Amino acid sequence: MAIKVRLRGDTVTVHPAVHAMNRGKRPVEWRPHENSDTFTFDDPPITFDDPGAPFTGITASGDSASGTDDNSATADTDYGYHVHLIDADGNHITYPAKGGTMPAGRSTQVANARQGGDGLLQSDPVIRNRPT
Repeated sequence: MAIKVRLRGDTVTVHPAVHAMNRGKRPVEWRPHENSDTFTFDDPPITFDDPGAPFTGITASGDSASGTDDNSATADTDYGYHVHLIDADGNHITYPAKGGTMPAGRSTQVANARQGGDGLLQSDPVIRNRPT
């Protein structure tokens, strides 16, 4: 299942906000939501809060990005990440914006979630590696 990215004006949403990945080497993909404004992924397209996050080969082509999660987790482990986009006007957008504080023991700060009528959640995106 691809992670859906939606751009509306200067607002970015990512769904699901928490994307669970089972143990092993697994592909991970980011694709545009069907109701998104036009965007392309920036370079780099995706960055992780934890520099040791087990993700490799993250590349982008237009409005899609992909990479590999080499999940060897022995417990549920969250990896917060940032999506870097360029809108149709050439503006560079990073979501969530960098520079927030991180609660102890968590690799990302989860914002107050709000769900719109289209089912997209507004919160900091996380890939959760599971040991199963």
